[in-house]
Amino acid sequence: FFFNDTATTEIYTEQIVGSVRCVQETGLIPEYMEVFSKGEELLKNAEDLRAGLMDTREKAFELIEAQRLIDPTVYDAIKALLVTAAATNEGKFPTSSLEFQEETPFLVINCGEKAHETYDLNEQIKTWLATISTAPQKIEEIITQAQELSEKAKEFPGKASDAAKNANVSTFKIPIAASNTAVNAQTLAKGIAKLPVLKDAIKSGIENLKITVQKLKEDRSKFDEWGKQAYDKKLRLPKEIVTEIWPKDRFKPQEEKQNQPKAK
Repeated sequence: FFFNDTATTEIYTEQIVGSVRCVQETGLIPEYMEVFSKGEELLKNAEDLRAGLMDTREKAFELIEAQRLIDPTVYDAIKALLVTAAATNEGKFPTSSLEFQEETPFLVINCGEKAHETYDLNEQIKTWLATISTAPQKIEEIITQAQELSEKAKEFPGKASDAAKNANVSTFKIPIAASNTAVNAQTLAKGIAKLPVLKDAIKSGIENLKITVQKLKEDRSKFDEWGKQAYDKKLRLPKEIVTEIWPKDRFKPQEEKQNQPKAK
């Protein structure tokens, strides 16, 4: 999930938003509206988790141009940021930029610099860490509540016409209300079906985060050395540091060739 997984867990909410509004405007079935509105909110919360984990990782990868690397990892993004912090500190690694802790997310990163790309990378990593720290508990709550809603919603399509009549919906609007109810129930069910996938991704992410933290602890003594190399080469941006400091065997073949000095 955080290391080599290129798959994307997508939780869509737009269809639910649109359909719920349609029912609200034409169906006016209060008991259905309550369920669909709660379902919409839950899937929005799930999307926030997905975005906080996956989108921030992808943005961090873009900032270090990780597409050049073989199996890029979050460790690559964090390492690039920390080496940049050292390079902009005359080659000396600022110990305050990296702190380890016992509780999730196990580390605190604070390397924001004036350079736009460095600041953005710092913010993406901080958002990712903040999201992963609460994601396991949040996804459990979302799934529990969503399953309860799913049980209620799956009975709605067959009862929609009668429910609309009982809610005093006008005769010509009843078929519209019934149709929108069926769309809502189907879309909600599809969104809820994706939640276990997101849960598994979060679980995998926590395990991979532990590996990342362990590697950072092992390599902490090397950041002064890497920072000095970057400082001497006048490298100040994460993507430049990756290009010059990372081992050449980490690059894809075509990238490795491009990164080799040109013959004079």
